Amino acid sequence: MSQPFRTAAIAAAAALLAACTTTAQFSSNPPGAEVVYLDKVIGVTPFQYDVQDQFGWFSVYEFKATRAGHKPKVLSFAERTPLDHNNVVPKAIHFELEADAKK
Repeated sequence: MSQPFRTAAIAAAAALLAACTTTAQFSSNPPGAEVVYLDKVIGVTPFQYDVQDQFGWFSVYEFKATRAGHKPKVLSFAERTPLDHNNVVPKAIHFELEADAKK
């Protein structure tokens, strides 16, 4: 493989990988909610997180926010068609948490 071709191939691969991530800003009302994604705590609102593409048609991205004294809130974002892989996860994800009357 020639050097110019190799350099171009590496640049193309890097661009492809960069396009497979959405940087999302997470917030909640009230702030201080713990957010879980793929069974892992990813942060406490407000925070920023890089969401990786799941590499599958009709992927679903589900985020769950919990905070003491409030009902859990789940937000889901889904690919509707095989061509809908870009911009599925919004750049800003906001949870409006409802107070739990039992607490």
